[in-house]
Amino acid sequence: MIYTMDVNTNFYLLKALSQGDEKAYDAVFLDYFPKMKRFIRGFVARDEDAENIAQDIFMTLWMRRECLADVADLNSYLYVMAKNASLHYLQESMKKESVSIDDTFDVSEKDNFEDILLTEELNKLIMEAVYKMPEQRKKIFLMSRVEELSNDEIACRLNISKRTVETHISAALAELRKILPLIILTLFYRL
Repeated sequence: MIYTMDVNTNFYLLKALSQGDEKAYDAVFLDYFPKMKRFIRGFVARDEDAENIAQDIFMTLWMRRECLADVADLNSYLYVMAKNASLHYLQESMKKESVSIDDTFDVSEKDNFEDILLTEELNKLIMEAVYKMPEQRKKIFLMSRVEELSNDEIACRLNISKRTVETHISAALAELRKILPLIILTLFYRL
């Protein structure tokens, strides 16, 4: 059976996928992999890293396929997986960066409390950058990333097109991607 992606097939794809149907997996992969990679690319600096993270997500999806029968919305499920994987990647990258900086200056290892403070400080600096964005972009970005609303939900709530939502989110992520190295440098100089 060949599957095409639309709202009506979401339930059937999840059911078939949970039962190990490889064609259902192929359909999900072909439809969602480019979207996931693009979404993840908004968080990470390199295309290769985005592709690796997206591949890991689909490997995990296949390995946990038995649990998918309980999932209500495949789209939301995959985007939450992508967001979590991206944030985990960024946290691990920051830890590695912190270790390499510590090695350079021969500083002893930091404990968990210091890691928590670093993360909180990084989040604070990122949020400062977000709050400097134009009002509509800031509102849409916060609805997407903090309230975890889908693009459709945001478009409906703000009475704008889904494409406008996507444009604002892409612009916000591009802006953050440009200033992230400065934020990280600022964070390390504050320590």
